Amino acid sequence: MLSVASVASAGGAANYFAKDDYYVGDGPAELSEWGGKGAEALGLAGPVAKDDFEKVLDGKLPDDTVVNGNANRRSGIDLTFSMPKSASLLAQLGGDKRILDAQLSAVKATMAYLEKHYAQARDRSRNANGEGVVTGKLLYALFQHDTSRALDPQNHTHAVIAAMTQDKDGNWKALWNGEIWKNNTVLGSIYNAALRTNLEKLGYETQITGKHGQFEIKGVARDVIEAFSQRRLTILATAEKLGKSANDTEALREITKRTRDPKLNPDDKLALRQKWAKRAAGLGFDAKALVEQARERGSEGRESPLGSPQRVQETLSALRDSVKLYTRPADTLTTNGLQRITLTPTQLRTEMATASAIRIIGERETSWTRGDLVKTALDLGVKGVTADGVEARIGVLVADGRVLEGKSDRLDSRPEKYTTPEHVEIERATLANVAAGKGAGQAIIEAAEAPGRLRQVAGTHDLNAEQIAAGTLAIASKDRTVVIQGVAGAGKTTIISAIASVAHQEGREVIGLAFANKMVSDLRTGTEIRGPDGEIVRREIAARTVSSFVNEHLRPALAGSGPKFEASREALRGKVLVLDEASLVANKPMNDLLTIANRLGVEKLVMIGDRAQLQPIEAGKSFSLIQSDNPAMARIDTSLRQRTEHMKEAAGLVRAGMFKESFASLGERVVEAGADHLKVTAQKWLELSPDDRERTAIYSSGRAARGELNRMVQQGLKAEGAIQGEGLRITTLLPAHATREELRYASTYSKGQLLEVTRQNAPGGLVRGRYDVEGVDAKGRVMLRDESGKLIKFDPAAIDPSDKRDALRLSEKHKETIYEGDKIRWTEKDDARGLMKSEEARILGIRDGIVTLENKAGETVKLKQNDRMLERIGLAYAINMHQAQGDTRDMAIGEMHSSARHLSNQRLALVMMTRVRDDITIVTNDRDRLLAQIDRNPGDKTSALETLGEKQVEAKRSAREAGEFRPTIPDHLRAPEDRQASASRIDPASLRATPQLDVPERNIERSR
Repeated sequence: MLSVASVASAGGAANYFAKDDYYVGDGPAELSEWGGKGAEALGLAGPVAKDDFEKVLDGKLPDDTVVNGNANRRSGIDLTFSMPKSASLLAQLGGDKRILDAQLSAVKATMAYLEKHYAQARDRSRNANGEGVVTGKLLYALFQHDTSRALDPQNHTHAVIAAMTQDKDGNWKALWNGEIWKNNTVLGSIYNAALRTNLEKLGYETQITGKHGQFEIKGVARDVIEAFSQRRLTILATAEKLGKSANDTEALREITKRTRDPKLNPDDKLALRQKWAKRAAGLGFDAKALVEQARERGSEGRESPLGSPQRVQETLSALRDSVKLYTRPADTLTTNGLQRITLTPTQLRTEMATASAIRIIGERETSWTRGDLVKTALDLGVKGVTADGVEARIGVLVADGRVLEGKSDRLDSRPEKYTTPEHVEIERATLANVAAGKGAGQAIIEAAEAPGRLRQVAGTHDLNAEQIAAGTLAIASKDRTVVIQGVAGAGKTTIISAIASVAHQEGREVIGLAFANKMVSDLRTGTEIRGPDGEIVRREIAARTVSSFVNEHLRPALAGSGPKFEASREALRGKVLVLDEASLVANKPMNDLLTIANRLGVEKLVMIGDRAQLQPIEAGKSFSLIQSDNPAMARIDTSLRQRTEHMKEAAGLVRAGMFKESFASLGERVVEAGADHLKVTAQKWLELSPDDRERTAIYSSGRAARGELNRMVQQGLKAEGAIQGEGLRITTLLPAHATREELRYASTYSKGQLLEVTRQNAPGGLVRGRYDVEGVDAKGRVMLRDESGKLIKFDPAAIDPSDKRDALRLSEKHKETIYEGDKIRWTEKDDARGLMKSEEARILGIRDGIVTLENKAGETVKLKQNDRMLERIGLAYAINMHQAQGDTRDMAIGEMHSSARHLSNQRLALVMMTRVRDDITIVTNDRDRLLAQIDRNPGDKTSALETLGEKQVEAKRSAREAGEFRPTIPDHLRAPEDRQASASRIDPASLRATPQLDVPERNIERSR
């Protein structure tokens, strides 16, 4: 494990790390040493003297030259590399000093990577604030320690980096450490992989235990590890006293900081070791026996390749594994066929791990950093794969054109992002599809008629100029694809109804499309068809998910002929497709949708959404990309949602990217609650009246935090009697969020999970059905038990990497107690009973194991004990931001934590603030740190074409943002010159439709 901390005091650090009496007895032979090319340049080598160490931390060179005299400077950074507990036990109780060498080697390898990629100085030659330039030189000291603060065996190495670096011209400058902090998880994965590889070479067998490549040595039981983890147990005990969950990482981190006493030094190391030995004996733990077994397996214990029956068995097993490795399915990102035999097993594993990493990231992102790719490959835990090996493989893939380097604007010319030809191809095809639809459609009505017709069907809604302009573009443009960019709360649902009503009057059927089932339901029921007099003639429109629409029509569209092609073309003839919340649609489904529209002759495809809100979960940001390529486009920039003055101000400031000012405008509505921020969030909601509770949402994007909030609220409701009964304990299913590629690795599966096979002829030879995961055997096969009780051995490595079908779904089982009166949310759909995923329901009663609920439509639904929809229930007091987008609430309480780097960003904050009409309370652990986190994290994706420099999707603040933009009106939307001016004539000053987007709307990445 790697932890990172700032070193504030040079003198304090010198006293702590470089003291002479830290080790007594038989501590490591080398307690400290200098490291880094910076140290070499200064002639610093060997053991670290306290005076020299204090001087460099104080910003001084050995000749007393001051490098950084800033009064607010930090002395340095402390990277602490902690061995797995099992390794520490075998090193100290088992006496295997080789482990200490393996540790030092792993730390040095990690520091070498850090130095090469993340050591930077600030260059101000073209930017007054400075920009990072890689120097490749660090000055640091290594210190080996061997106990925890609770005096348990815990070997760890401190790498203390001085806040200085030397540039290419030999000048010493202050170290710009932003990249080190940002990539600390990358460095942690590199260290874990290096140490694991080193230990395996010594004969130890390891098993992955954490998501960043954390591992333990096999043979050291869990109870032994816990018995020698007193510090961990103390933290957990404190958490229990405070009512915190052991799974609440954020709370545990806070407790760790609050309960950190000065480290204790043992007066008698021999006595301490005797105490450890006694504790181990009481547990029946024989460390020396495990060490001997490792030596036997390792090269030092072999007299010959087949020196013992055990060695014979191990050799044959290794041979079988190698054959299996070399015969895995072909992969466009690896060496294939007979050429594979030219590679060693480690080389081939490295190729496969790198290929897998590209696909894992590529399912969610179109571009990534080199560190992202290295980390993802290493975290798979593949034997022998190290950062150096992955780096070398990346170089080969770049040279072959199978991975593409991004265009670099850095002074040092280093590429910041990488992508693949496949992602580039999809984005280019998307833009080509939009361009192919220009002038390829027909106007539903003439442009001059549109404003009047739209007002007629608006009923009681008073459409503003922006809405009229957007509706006019949709029904009068001759382009097949048109875009309506509208801010949250701009009344997009109202204009969809108006567009659908006019289209209906002209004999065109409107089909609504959306990313998620709940959005489909909202679109279907929220869109009304009105007649010429404004009367409602239909209260719903046809609507479905993008995925179901694409699944039905894409293959016929691509075929170009035949019965299915003709059937799909007839089904879509004269249809108007309206895609709502378009910002959530990923690259591939968006391109598929455009392909269907063009090839099957759809009358019109109207995309409506807000590019400033949340982007797709899967790869790409197609809605933003399309807007950058001059589509026929209208803008609705005026929000109609906020009803109170303070919410209008707060939401307006957030839309302008002024998050600090927005928070300030809310005053005491932003609550700083420290480690108790989740408890305070729940209390704030529970303090509301029953009526206000119904009007108030709780927003929380983190899965763990959201689960904790739901539990706290439920407990509060139970205590006050608002929910009743003894409750029913049920097992629910939560998605494991594994990508298709991760499902090819046995390490993804663990006992207690559920694997659902949703297609016939599924990958791996599995048949359709449900399987309980029983574990993974020694040969890397996943042990599955089918519904009849039969045990099946499944080899996920045999899945073809080119298989893009989503045929496997892995879920985690979760225990939940539900009560009468609980508010729940469906986590899966049931079309037959009208239960939509993410829609809310209320539990009316629980009798004899039968759960009676009231769904959104007010209908009663009964679920028996064996009803699988019981597995698809989740408490709905707190919801995430993806569920919130497209939803509107009168009031909300939102929680955000400053350390949740991926969940505290500008887009999430924007959605949270703009969903609310009347009032919002924001609860955080640390207001200033949260704002700093939001400020530096836009929450944006990067498109492949942006990465290559072909497109500028996110632009700097433009004249449009400053209120200076004046739109141009496409010629085909202008009324004929001889037509007399009338109330229905288009007003050029109000029509914001334009095919020109050289200056896109407000950029959430604007300079701050």
